[in-house]
Amino acid sequence: MKLPAAGLILTLLLGFCAVIVGGCGTFPPCETSLVTMDETRLDAETYEAEVAETDATIADLEQKLDTKNKQIDEIKDKPAEIQEKVNELKKGSGRE
Repeated sequence: MKLPAAGLILTLLLGFCAVIVGGCGTFPPCETSLVTMDETRLDAETYEAEVAETDATIADLEQKLDTKNKQIDEIKDKPAEIQEKVNELKKGSGRE
């Protein structure tokens, strides 16, 4: 016996609602060994220490960059003096 189109649509809609309301059920409990949990904890501690070390390195490098930028700003308006120093260094090394 065939269902009319409205009956088929109603059946599909009710089935869809039942899946949404019922869901997939409960998940089984996680079966993880204590060794795996300890290894994961140690890995997390190691990564946190590396992050702290990297942050310190980044801060140090940013400070050095700021210092170099200040030095560049100080000497960029003095090209004649710099060229004179370069010429003196060339004479001292025997290139000129």
